[in-house]
Amino acid sequence: MKTKRVWLVLAGCMLLYGAMMGIIFNCAGVLINGVIQAEGYTSSSVSIFYTLKGLVSTLAMLFTAKLLTRVNIKVMAILVGLIGGASFALMSLYTQPWQWAISGVLNGLASSLVVLLPTTVIRNWFIKNRGTFMGMYMMLSGVIGAVFNPLAGRLIGSVGWRKTAVILGLSAFAMVFIAALLIERHPSDVGALAYGETEAAPDTGTPPVRPTTQHVPFKLKTYLYIFCSVTVAGLAIQMVSYIPQYASSLGYDPMIGAKMTSVLMIGNMSAKLLFGVCSDYIGLWRSIQLFLGLIGTSMLVLVFGSGVPVLLYIGSLVMGFGYMSGVANSLVSAEIFDPDQFEIQYSRLSMLSGLSTALSPSIISYVFDSTGSFKPIFLFLAAWLFTAVILISMREKLGIVRKKPEQIP
Repeated sequence: MKTKRVWLVLAGCMLLYGAMMGIIFNCAGVLINGVIQAEGYTSSSVSIFYTLKGLVSTLAMLFTAKLLTRVNIKVMAILVGLIGGASFALMSLYTQPWQWAISGVLNGLASSLVVLLPTTVIRNWFIKNRGTFMGMYMMLSGVIGAVFNPLAGRLIGSVGWRKTAVILGLSAFAMVFIAALLIERHPSDVGALAYGETEAAPDTGTPPVRPTTQHVPFKLKTYLYIFCSVTVAGLAIQMVSYIPQYASSLGYDPMIGAKMTSVLMIGNMSAKLLFGVCSDYIGLWRSIQLFLGLIGTSMLVLVFGSGVPVLLYIGSLVMGFGYMSGVANSLVSAEIFDPDQFEIQYSRLSMLSGLSTALSPSIISYVFDSTGSFKPIFLFLAAWLFTAVILISMREKLGIVRKKPEQIP
């Protein structure tokens, strides 16, 4: 039972992340689109939901990381489910566009915790092949999203958006509640062993001498380095929302844009697991370089292969690998920072990433309105991604590397 418990914990993390990302976050667009069509609202009138969601999610990370270290992990999981579920269920009571601000705040609060919580648990429970299991738990969100997005559309058509909001909110909460029963913060809390951990040696009365490692200092330079060399993959996927519009700007019919989005989602679902496996077998930093190079190449394919639909599909598929950024950021944080500071440092990185992704849509839209093309953005991102590959090879010179015991003076 000491070793089997780890699989229940993994299942709990997969279910929690999958329910929140696959239902509460991925289905929000389908639900709100149903609201706009049924109530006659304009898109801008309910855009406050997305604005506050992003803003609250980013700012809340200043506090939720510390809260996560002090409150029982099961209680926190149930709280995440309650807040996320309520952000949908309360919509059934709204009669004015401004009321969607309430759900935006709740959705943002849930978002600030949904990545931190399972990542913390996985880091504690998996010593061996951590990258593989980190990617595995994140991958389920794409599967659940693929199921619930069309289901939400059908429900809106049959029972209306108000009842659909309640059904989706309750479904997500039920999944998270089950997940909360399965997870534990540390293996020692339940007398279990982490994956890759062996039974402790008999007590000889002499405390063992444990080598320590020196972690990277918590400086602004460290955060900026990770942002420029790792988080850039997350910026690349900001172009996902513009893929249909890009296809239209090239003169293709909407079906081409829809197919590009579909194959991109295949890249999304596979990217997290593929990256996790690669990080375990060829190394974390080499894997990041490999994926950044692939994503950068996909940008070039989308630009220079724009006249060939097959090349657009291939470019879109590989661009979906950008979704590995969540796994990469968490593994990098665990690699270079002090374990006792993981939640706080990872939340700061996520906050920096959140601020950048909140600004990027305005920049992308401005460039397109000014030039009439998305190609300059693809080319800029490709150049940044290839530069990031070089930056990662320079990390030792820049001091972004954890020193092993024998390297510590």
